[in-house]
Amino acid sequence: ATIYNAPNLVFLVIVSYFYKFLIISANLILFVGCSTNIPNNTFDSNKVIAIEKPEISYDPTKLPESINVLLFDIEGLKEKEFISGLSVNYYYFKKQINYSPQISFINIDEFNKSNCDLKQRHKTTLIVFLTDELWGSLDNVCLNNIFKLKTVLIDAADFPRTNQQSHVVLNLNKKKEYRSLLEHAKNNGSNNVLIIDEEETSDKTILSEIWRELDGNVLGSYTSSNKSSQNLLSNILLIESSKERSRKLSRALSTSLETFPRRRKDIDSIILSVSLARARSLKPELEYNFGESLSVYLFPDWDNETFYLQKELDLEGIALIDFPWMLNSKATFIPELPSKRSRDFASGFDAYDIALLISNPSSSNYFKYIGMTGELVYKNGKLARKSLKAEIQKGFFKLIGY
Repeated sequence: ATIYNAPNLVFLVIVSYFYKFLIISANLILFVGCSTNIPNNTFDSNKVIAIEKPEISYDPTKLPESINVLLFDIEGLKEKEFISGLSVNYYYFKKQINYSPQISFINIDEFNKSNCDLKQRHKTTLIVFLTDELWGSLDNVCLNNIFKLKTVLIDAADFPRTNQQSHVVLNLNKKKEYRSLLEHAKNNGSNNVLIIDEEETSDKTILSEIWRELDGNVLGSYTSSNKSSQNLLSNILLIESSKERSRKLSRALSTSLETFPRRRKDIDSIILSVSLARARSLKPELEYNFGESLSVYLFPDWDNETFYLQKELDLEGIALIDFPWMLNSKATFIPELPSKRSRDFASGFDAYDIALLISNPSSSNYFKYIGMTGELVYKNGKLARKSLKAEIQKGFFKLIGY
């Protein structure tokens, strides 16, 4: 046996407690470290969609001294939202890098009175918010004057445009959105589809053309209206026909039958181009009519002012395409954001970023980031935009690509 004297015993006790202290400290450090890595988000941490700011250093001396913004009508609803988005970004840069150029908002009447002459000074950039109304009000002389200038064109019009090769164009054309989501649907096994639009969107023909170009089959296209929406899915899924066959068989046998209606089995997917309010009613109706196994793809109506809710339980399982800004995404660099979101606000916000980035030396040739309107990539003088594709799971938006 080993015999310890009093000093040795005290030393061993101290060492023992020291080792215990080290072990407890290490566990606490690991616990706190894991805890601080948990995101503090409103949504499920795995489903948050984040808007970025370009990770670029700016040289304010190289940025525009003034920015002219050409709009159809400064008092118009779309234009007000566009101005609001641009203004929020203006104040962001004013606070962050003390950069505040002179901003002039010009409507079409002022532009025409000046014979379409903006009298741009040195280091001035022009932003054009090109809506259908503005496009219809510009003649060739005005267009030529615009395209002579350093222009950022926010193209939200549906009409065909002239050659814009020499200008930075943020394209918001919905037809590209259609193809992007439909390609995703095709790649995920969809082939035989039904297409439903509404009177406000009226694009079932365009969607049918694109789907056939992708070698898909359109088994029917329909328009949902306030009068027809109540039994629309029941009719096109042939639930009513199934019920009618049961009734005829019951009469033929002169006995009551216990039957279960069946939907048609020749379709695998439904494509919706409707307002969010209509989609929220159609999706539960689809499940009620035995369509819970069908894939559903949604193009929300951009002209409708309805916005997404924090939790979209009525749209469960739907895949859709839209701006990141609209999908309740986080923008942590701005403390106070509008509670009601609009695509025109997002367009104005990104327009200001683009105008600065193309003038800034470190980003004038290339930049890439997730803006409010989508993934933006500028390369070789061309700006490419991709909207966000998401799937709704347990009411939350799960990012599935751009």
